[in-house]
Amino acid sequence: MELNGSYIHPHWRLTLNGLGLNTTADWLALDKTLVDEPNQRGRGISQVFQASVVGAGGEPVTVYIKHQRNYVRRSVLHPITGQATLYQEYRALMRCWQAGVPVAEPLFFAVNSQGGSHEAMLVSLNLAGFQSLDQIDLGALSPRRRFALIRDVAAVVRLLHERGLVHQNLYPKHIFVVWCEKQQCYDARFIDMERCRPHHQRWQPRLRDLETLARRAKGFSARDRVRFLRAYLARPLADSEGRSLMARMERKFKLRSA
Repeated sequence: MELNGSYIHPHWRLTLNGLGLNTTADWLALDKTLVDEPNQRGRGISQVFQASVVGAGGEPVTVYIKHQRNYVRRSVLHPITGQATLYQEYRALMRCWQAGVPVAEPLFFAVNSQGGSHEAMLVSLNLAGFQSLDQIDLGALSPRRRFALIRDVAAVVRLLHERGLVHQNLYPKHIFVVWCEKQQCYDARFIDMERCRPHHQRWQPRLRDLETLARRAKGFSARDRVRFLRAYLARPLADSEGRSLMARMERKFKLRSA
């Protein structure tokens, strides 16, 4: 099935139109910097660029431009030609946005799939001031801030799951946080939602997210992990769901109750 379409964030439409950023070619013509080595899959290539554009208030705003050519994933619905992975990420971002799950805000999306060739682009706002969870020096945090970090990350993961979604690639580098002094809490947001999907089971998909995050998180003690599970469940671990989850995580990570 051929797929063509585009999206511009409604609050940015006038600004981007004024800058002449209406098509994939317009964005590619910007002065931009390659963020990392391109990913290649067969004859396909996926690249991420960083660029600066003028925002509605006249201030420079950093954006990330993901661009793909013939970078696809095959599935039951698309067994032959596959589907651009950026289309899957765009759909996931829109699901999250509509469900109130905090993510990196998409500004522009376009996909052109015809004649066996696929091109896709996704442009997102930079999360200015945020750090990925794996970049935070836990040892430099006060106990109060450390507990707040655990609590607020657990809450946003719980929100994702309560909205019927699972990340399926929940590494610490895919959760970005920033401390909000006025509210005395962390603002936490997800990135790289390419594999995010709706789920219809109660626990199994959620457990895979939790296990991935626990396995990859460095610097967190067993006591921290128990606090995370308690905050994720939003209640003590003494009920049946809590005991079942705790037993599963103890087997996986040799935790001791705190």
